[in-house]
This record gives sequence, C-alpha cells and structure tokens, in this order.
Amino acid sequence: MSAGHTHTYSYELTGFDLTAGILTGLTLCVVLQSAVLYQNFKPWFKEPNLKPLPSPRHFLGASMHSFFAMVVTCAVLTFTFSRLDFDHNPIIDYWGYNNVCILFDTAPSTYVAPIFWFFVAYLIVRFAVEDTKRLMQMKHLSLSLRRTSYGANVFLVAVAASFSLCLAIPPQENMVMHTSPFAALMIAFPLIFVMHCLQDQNRKMVVVVACTSFMVVSIVKFIFTFFTLLQLQDIGPVPGVFSRPIDLLWLLFAVSLPFIMPTPTVDLLEKNVA
Repeated sequence: MSAGHTHTYSYELTGFDLTAGILTGLTLCVVLQSAVLYQNFKPWFKEPNLKPLPSPRHFLGASMHSFFAMVVTCAVLTFTFSRLDFDHNPIIDYWGYNNVCILFDTAPSTYVAPIFWFFVAYLIVRFAVEDTKRLMQMKHLSLSLRRTSYGANVFLVAVAASFSLCLAIPPQENMVMHTSPFAALMIAFPLIFVMHCLQDQNRKMVVVVACTSFMVVSIVKFIFTFFTLLQLQDIGPVPGVFSRPIDLLWLLFAVSLPFIMPTPTVDLLEKNVA
C-alpha cells in the first residue's frame, strides 16, 4: 500500500458479544496472570521474607510469561469474538501478511490488552530497578560500562511505558505511531542482553553468539520496519518472504533468552564492601 492510499475498515463489536468478550478476557487475565506470578515467585509466596530476594532474571522471565499470557488471551478473544477480516485489514495491507499485532487491534482485545500490559510493564520496571541495584554493587566494572548499562535499563523502562501507544492508537488511524514503540522495543530488549554479556567476565561463547545474533536480527527487523513505515512509492514494504522469517526469529530470541541467559552475579567480596 502506498502512502497515498486509504482504506476503510469496519470491525465494530457491540452488545452481548462485546460484553461477553470483555468478561472472558478479564477472567483469563485474572487466571493466567495469577498463575504467572505464582509460578515465577512461588518461594516468596510461601515465605515472603525469604532471602535472597527475587533476582532481576525472575522479573524479566515473569514479564515474558505475562506477555505470552497476554498473546494467548488476545488470540482467544480475536478468534472467538472479533469481527476482524483476516484477508482485509491494516496489518496485511501495510506489511503484506498478518503478524502477531493483529491479535491486539480489534475489540474485545483492545479493552483487555491494556490491563494485561500493566503487569508486563510493571515486571519490566521491577527488572530494571533490581538490575540497577545489582550494577551498583559491581565495582569491578568500568564506569563507562556501568553508565551504559544504566542507560539501557532506563531506555527499556521508557519503551515499556510508551508501548501503551501501540494499544491505544489503532493501526488504521496512524500506523507510524502504532508501530514506533514496538520498533523501539526491537532495540531496547536485545540491548539488555548485550549489556549482561559484556558485564559477565565468565561469559561462554554460546552466550556471546546468542546475544550477537539477537542484536543483529533486531537491527535487521528494525530496518525492515523503518522502510515499510516509509511506504515509499518505488520501494514499498519489504517482501514477506524476507520479513516474516525475521519476525519469527526475533520472537524466538525474545521469548527464550530471558530464561537461558545468565545474569552476571555480584561477587561476595564486592557485596560486603558495598
């Protein structure tokens, strides 16, 4: 679709279907989010004063579980209640194929997803806070690396806050503003793992390869997204045969690395000195 083309989309959902969809979404939100929090913080649910407290990795992993629960819930709502036309919608007109964003863009998902995102964003913020506390105790790191790592955490929090725009602005209203926060997340999220890799003096080669690959895939995905949003007459969107595999690869890295990437630990001597 070129920049000059406009389309009309009508997916209005009202009455009983809308009410039933929202109630179903809220029920799934309560059930799945409770399961996510309990599964990730089970020892502290049973013993609130347990030491040590949850590590940054616990919060980052919980945020991914929470986001996955959000995707599952919105998928159920979209396929069960939504009147979305999977062959004619803003996503397929812009990108040439349907991606995961399609699950968040119509009612009743538009009413439930922001509630889910509150939990995801909260867990990301808690990760950034706990990770920054950890960094403050790692005195052996260079000042420049610590400052860059602080900046990466702040950037991730800012992106988590602005990501709400993806849910608030429909793609048919403004695709650039709808997509831009996610484009920022493409860089902010892998940057965290790159920082952890640089901080870890005992890092293994497989970790270096995983972090480097994630960042490279993220940069490629960001470039593809940028050119597609430009909607240039002579270039057009990146063909799905190239962009779709990159989408899937990025999602694979994003959902797996929080659970396999070790968080650099604070040396006991450093902790005692601090």
